[in-house]
Amino acid sequence: MKKTTTIAALSIAAILGATPLLASADDDYGRGDCDDRYENRHHGKSMGSDLKQYSTDEMRIMAYGQALRRFGPGVDVSVEETSDGTYRVQLRDAEQNLIREQEFNQYGAPVRGGHRS
Repeated sequence: MKKTTTIAALSIAAILGATPLLASADDDYGRGDCDDRYENRHHGKSMGSDLKQYSTDEMRIMAYGQALRRFGPGVDVSVEETSDGTYRVQLRDAEQNLIREQEFNQYGAPVRGGHRS
């Protein structure tokens, strides 16, 4: 009788100990057409894939913000649109020395001069 009680107690303890493992192994994604894993995707595109084309004024504001953050006050930023539709950004210090020159496309991505100084 004592042996049976011990086996039953160990069996119950083993089942209760494994319950959290069984519960955590449950997969909520096996529900068929209601798949939440890709909730940020829309029509085959990932979130943020709708790229915005920036105007010259928007590029100037973004370039000045980045230059101010990186080089501090006193930096002069000039943004000019080139003939091929890109934007040339020049950063100059208080003495008008060229710190950096870089070219960006209409989406704000570097085109030429992308090396870090």
